[in-house]
Amino acid sequence: MRRAVAGFWWSPAIEGTPALVVTATFFALGGLLGCFGAVWSAGSGMDAMTGYLEQFLTAAQGGALQEPALWTLVWRAVRWSLAAFLLGFTALGVFGLPVLTAMRGFYLAFSVAAFAQAYGGRGLMTAFLLLGVPALFYIPAFFLLSVQSFSAACVLTGRTAGQGRRELPYHRDYFFRCGVCVAVVCMGIFLERYLVPVLIAGWAGALI
Repeated sequence: MRRAVAGFWWSPAIEGTPALVVTATFFALGGLLGCFGAVWSAGSGMDAMTGYLEQFLTAAQGGALQEPALWTLVWRAVRWSLAAFLLGFTALGVFGLPVLTAMRGFYLAFSVAAFAQAYGGRGLMTAFLLLGVPALFYIPAFFLLSVQSFSAACVLTGRTAGQGRRELPYHRDYFFRCGVCVAVVCMGIFLERYLVPVLIAGWAGALI
């Protein structure tokens, strides 16, 4: 049992910690840029954003909020994690994964900051219900995939450069972690589809 747990998390001293530091750093940098971007976009553009959000919340309060098609929701939920997974099979992931995590942090932080700009403290609660609840599932899965994919990409880069013949990391535990991430993302999709609209409708009544 202990070996199975250790195999699931793998050795942080060898792979997990450096990869986590790199991905988390670029995610944080992207998040900071997203916050600054939302601040810089204040003005007439933010007025338009505020008007759009008011229409959105009014529709949510009246039960007239149009939900996206299921496949649109699924694609929006899995695209970041899918990209992280695929980049683990190429040496280009050494460069692509930091960029990907930075972009993920940028768009998430920009969206949250835009809500805060439009509604102040109340906007943060709106952002949490609309974006944060699904992100509680999407972000951990994305990070786990990004970390192990970055480690795998580093191994491929070393093999390509002729720096040894390290064993490829695509073993059973690697794909077991991917399966866990799929299950977590599916839970997030379920909540975003059925729970988030209910929460938004209830919260809209407090804002409008």
